[in-house]
Amino acid sequence: MLSLILLSLKRVVFGVVLSSATLTAVQPVLANDVQGKYLPTGAQANPPFPFLQGANLVQADGAWQFYQQNMGRAMSEWAHTEINQPAGTTLFYPFSGPDFVTAAHLFPQASRFVMVAMQAAGEPAALSNMSGTRAQNFQAKFLREWMKFSRLAFFRTDDLNEDLRDKHAQIGVTTILITFALYMGYDVNDVYPIALDPKSGQFIQTTGDWKSVRLVMSKGGKPVMLDYVSLDLSDSHLSQTEPMRAWLERESRNPVLLKAASHLLQETYFSVLRDILVANAKMVVQDETGLNYTYLSQIGPVALYGGFLYPHELFNRKKQESLAQAYRDSKSVKPLPFAFSYNKTTERRSVQIVRRAE
Repeated sequence: MLSLILLSLKRVVFGVVLSSATLTAVQPVLANDVQGKYLPTGAQANPPFPFLQGANLVQADGAWQFYQQNMGRAMSEWAHTEINQPAGTTLFYPFSGPDFVTAAHLFPQASRFVMVAMQAAGEPAALSNMSGTRAQNFQAKFLREWMKFSRLAFFRTDDLNEDLRDKHAQIGVTTILITFALYMGYDVNDVYPIALDPKSGQFIQTTGDWKSVRLVMSKGGKPVMLDYVSLDLSDSHLSQTEPMRAWLERESRNPVLLKAASHLLQETYFSVLRDILVANAKMVVQDETGLNYTYLSQIGPVALYGGFLYPHELFNRKKQESLAQAYRDSKSVKPLPFAFSYNKTTERRSVQIVRRAE
């Protein structure tokens, strides 16, 4: 049932027209947008970009610059004043998909990112191991999805699930995570699969399947770790896995990001995670698809940004009625200079921030 629900969500590109001509017309990556290095070694201190080559890479650079100009830089500037978390923070991001870029823009000082989604991570792509035809198909597909994200700022669930079934040009979550990290200036020094250790209750390196993955990174000389955990967050699964619930409870004590989450936490069958977040999160940054405002406000005073009338037309219009009322009643709603979720218009794009009352 859950898989059918997730497959049915996010099927619309919400009126965004994607044009390679538009994206490649923007300026190339600026000189100060320094890309990170992928698995650098003493023999190859500056390895080439691993997943795209030639004209495909030039177009990807253009799409990245388009995203930065229209969303990324505004998001970073806003986060500097409105979130402003100290160095060394851990960020917990449920329902993330491979969206590391939003996490890194909003929490640039974090030393650890914990991202959770249903899709298995998969091994990173390796062009050197592909036939010429497969490499061509892979790059063409990757470029299409990269350009799509640059306009939408989120991944569609059905696209991610379809990619998992693609045996000819599969991209995989890990490949996207690495690409985002490199464009955000992180050096990716190691990548390996991880699994939950029942003794320690922590995720550790494994020799098994690449269901979940760890990126060992660095930026500005400081170590950074990214864990992507493949996990069904529905009640039906979490109610049967006490060790995973305990792990979620620990991670939820960190700042939490909820974005483009299909309003799942507002459904009764995601109440386990909802209650964990309400009980533990010291800070939540979310759009309207995260916690219902009634639960969000139990954590502490809620700061409102942007505007909210009702959910995107893909979802039940009655969701988040208490949030809409809060926006109508508030005299202190602040502007939001970017649109990183489903609703793009100024009067409907929204972010809420809550900090737990001490």
